[in-house]
Parts: sequence; C-alpha cells; structure tokens
Amino acid sequence: MSTVQKVNFEPVSNLMQLQTRDFPLVDPDLANPYNAECLVDGEWMSITTEYKMERAADISTAGNAAAAQSYPLWAERGRYDVQALGERKASLIWLGMWEFDSRIFLATTMAVGRRVAVASITIGTRIYAGLVDNGTIGTPGGGITVGFITRMPSSNGGKLRIRGGMLY
Repeated sequence: MSTVQKVNFEPVSNLMQLQTRDFPLVDPDLANPYNAECLVDGEWMSITTEYKMERAADISTAGNAAAAQSYPLWAERGRYDVQALGERKASLIWLGMWEFDSRIFLATTMAVGRRVAVASITIGTRIYAGLVDNGTIGTPGGGITVGFITRMPSSNGGKLRIRGGMLY
C-alpha cells in the first residue's frame, strides 16, 4: 500500500531531459495547502479545451478512469510560487522520456513490465488521481497508457518506479 508524504514523485536521475510547462488551474483553490483536496506532486492532470489543468480523473469516487491524455504534476503541495501567481499556475511534465519513483498508485495486480494508466485511487482516507495497472505491454488495456513499471515498491522503498514519455 502506498502512502502520501512530502515528496511523492521524484526523478530517478537528475540527467533526464524533461520539459515542463505551466498551466493555470481550473480550480485555483487546489493550490491551497489547507484545502482538503489540494493537489500533491505525483497526481495526474489533464488539459481542458481552455488550456487549463484539472485532475485527470474525477475524484468524487474511487475507480473513475482518466478520459484524456494525462501528465504528472511537478509541484509539491503548498509551493509559494504556485500560490503567489494570480492565475495559480503549476507545472506539468510535458515532454521528454522520463523515469520517476511515485507514491501515488494502487498496487493491485501490478508487476514489472506492465503498463499504467490514470484513475481515481484511495490512499488512506482520501482520493487522488494516480496510477493503476493497465495490462501488459503490447496488449490493449482499459485506459490511456502513461508509462510502464520498471521497479516494484517492495524493492524500491515503497515507491513505484515508472518510465514514460514517448516510449510506446
């Protein structure tokens, strides 16, 4: 079982070539660290037709799958730069191949080499937009694949290691 901590999404190497992009939030209150549903790093976001970001999966109920391409949030809860901007913009990992360790996942049926998609998941008493199993590489799954598993939490300090970007 995963747990949410101060750092929930961290790169495996600092040498990866990533491109981040800032987008305003559809709901600026999600940047407030005192909000019961504030965003945490490692949650997955989608871009609306107004070019704003929102959670990739509806978190009103666990199990809702993301219906659009999703991108990982690259901003820790309570970051002052996000709160200070009038538009409440936050960064997404937009382009590049990457490998990250994440704490925002549901470990059911996961294994190395399996694909991951985004859905609403329960961690503790709260629901997040996180990673779920999406089948094995080369076979269709139920959601939009965002990466694949390269290391399991049991051998990685409780964090799921995933590779993503333009890999498949």
